[in-house]
Amino acid sequence: MKIEEKLIWLQPLLLKQFKKTVQQKQLAHAYLFEGVSGTGKKEMSLWLAASLLCKESSGNLPCENCQNCRRVFEHQHPDVIEIVPEGLSIKVEQVRNLKAEFSKSGVESQQKIFIVEDVEKMTPGAANSLLKFLEEPEGSAVAFLLTTAKNRILPTILSRCQLVHFQSLTKKKLMAELETRGLSVNQASLLVQLTNSVEEAIELNGDEWFQEAKTIIWKWFTLITNKDNQSFVYVQTTIMPHFKDRDAHRRLVDLILLAYRDILMLHYGTVDVLAYARYQKELDHIKTEYSSKAVVQAIEAVLLSRKKLESNVNAQGVFEQLVLQLMK
Repeated sequence: MKIEEKLIWLQPLLLKQFKKTVQQKQLAHAYLFEGVSGTGKKEMSLWLAASLLCKESSGNLPCENCQNCRRVFEHQHPDVIEIVPEGLSIKVEQVRNLKAEFSKSGVESQQKIFIVEDVEKMTPGAANSLLKFLEEPEGSAVAFLLTTAKNRILPTILSRCQLVHFQSLTKKKLMAELETRGLSVNQASLLVQLTNSVEEAIELNGDEWFQEAKTIIWKWFTLITNKDNQSFVYVQTTIMPHFKDRDAHRRLVDLILLAYRDILMLHYGTVDVLAYARYQKELDHIKTEYSSKAVVQAIEAVLLSRKKLESNVNAQGVFEQLVLQLMK
């Protein structure tokens, strides 16, 4: 699938707007693309980069077939510089290198394009260094900053970029695409609650760890809702050996939260958005044992556990305490 075809599916209105901007040669020198993962931010930045470098363009739009376009999309064009976090953050040295590149003319053209992913992960030093560049742009350069967390970016950086919001895919649209890719309704129903990206959903579906995680969490959920004391021991014997790091702990919270959310949705009569659709019969039974008020209290307890984990409280202790709260 060509990038333009993908963008027509992901962001048809934005693509239409940017086509007009490109045709009129009115691209700004710095953009901040913000939106959740999988909404086409990277694809749009590459498509725009290709529009500036394409040798066979029609109306300034990229052909997607020439050598320049292919190299841009394959991340091999020397005049397109891409920066991603090194480890957990973007370091000041990475931004200094970027600024050094900005000061040079293009290798094969007068144009240079810079794409910075996860810009919210910049260290304070890196952010300040980037700010200085944005205040004094050099040459024929365009920068695309990509983020999933606009609120974590310095206001001074925001003010120097043209902000573009990338709308999330609707759950219905994402479900339909996953089904065309061969996933069952039961598989897709949970995945669309965890990600807005088709690629990430497919990757999760093929992940053995995730498949086992789903089974573990559902069993834990049924133990808790049945007021079974084994649910406390289950944390040590099964939960902790499988959910070993912070990312896994976050995934656990998401999965257990969705189970309680499903019960609440059943109370409201909205069965078409169940994450655990394959277990609807069991969820219907659990609903009869829990009032909507009790479910809301359970959700609040799970959300409190998430906050504790973010504050680096011991995970096993957090999950054991959660069991006690949920079984009251």
